[in-house]
Amino acid sequence: MKQILIASILILSVLTLSAQEKMSRKEKKAARKAEQLAQTKALIESNTWQFDANQMLPSQGKSRTLTTSYRVVVNNDQVESYLPYMGRAYRADYGSTDSPMTFKAEIKDFTVEDWKKGGWIIKFSAKNKSDNLDFTFTISDTGSATLSVNSTDRQNISYYGDIVKITEVKEKE
Repeated sequence: MKQILIASILILSVLTLSAQEKMSRKEKKAARKAEQLAQTKALIESNTWQFDANQMLPSQGKSRTLTTSYRVVVNNDQVESYLPYMGRAYRADYGSTDSPMTFKAEIKDFTVEDWKKGGWIIKFSAKNKSDNLDFTFTISDTGSATLSVNSTDRQNISYYGDIVKITEVKEKE
């Protein structure tokens, strides 16, 4: 009789522990999401963050996974863009082989809106040589983002990636 009692106590304790583990996983997941939200919100509010692109979607053609480190760095009133471009150019510099999405410029018309699905929509304009570019970031509360770039001289293009803290990139000498 004692053995049955001990066995039933062990079984109940194991079941209780497994139920507690499931609850703690849910709690851990909720805590992780809350931490991601706090980090993303702090980056957006500080106006110093980096968009790390991992996929590109041209207006025409297939999406492409990016294997190299491509990014857009927003630092207060400056933007530094290092992104690839594929698409039709309506006007281009003769003989240029540089990507039109690689430049440093001053940000104009910067706006931040709350997104109704949770997160933010950030819009601003910048000028690259002779091209005016409009950037629209749609950022989820966990930091994943979509960037849409409209240009006066080229077809629009979109990128998918994440909003992260600015990382130092070594310049080529």
